[in-house]
Amino acid sequence: MPNTYRITIQNNTGAPQNYSFFSATPIVSGSSSGEIWSNVLKAANNTPNGAKAFLDVWTNYYAICGSYDGKPEQGARVSVSKSVPINLGSKSGGITMMGSSVALNVIDKETCDLGPPTNPGNGKIGNFQLVTASDQFTYQDAVNNNILIGIANSKDGDIFTAMGTFTPFPSSSYQIQPQMVYHVATGQRFDAGQLVKVEQLGSTIAVDFNQRGTNNVVIVHNEQMLFEFA
Repeated sequence: MPNTYRITIQNNTGAPQNYSFFSATPIVSGSSSGEIWSNVLKAANNTPNGAKAFLDVWTNYYAICGSYDGKPEQGARVSVSKSVPINLGSKSGGITMMGSSVALNVIDKETCDLGPPTNPGNGKIGNFQLVTASDQFTYQDAVNNNILIGIANSKDGDIFTAMGTFTPFPSSSYQIQPQMVYHVATGQRFDAGQLVKVEQLGSTIAVDFNQRGTNNVVIVHNEQMLFEFA
């Protein structure tokens, strides 16, 4: 699997367009969770006619915790306060390598922290594991203080882009699996880090890199305001 993927949007609509890029929500299993949100990875607002907008993504994954700057359902943004690199579980040549395990700690019921990853841990194939304590917070504490956990990617471990986040429950063991599916939306103006739901948006197109068979996908936004793969 290549380490870097690119989506290119060619604006041929005849007018400037707003584009936003976001990933499909990760698959979260093992325990109850709050609603899972996608996060805008990049916004290319007012892209001129004839110009291109790009999204580069990497398969360097990180467990994250942080907070929403408001209520998720009201279009809040994500603030990442801690990240740790993780490995996803994999299988090669009949040998299974378990993914990382990471522990969430909550201080004074309101501030989140992540312990160092255990490698190999208990992450299933394609997943990593994130566990929460039983006596540090309640779900209502997490809601009241806008605590989030999730997964992000990063080119160099410096700037992180949250791919999917949710509110955690205590006493939980989550398996978190990122998807190689990304969405492009046009119309409404968004900012990077803002929470979105693909089913609530208008004109979108999904890019499944596993199905496209390439790590460099080009999409044309045509005069009929439709997306088409080049």
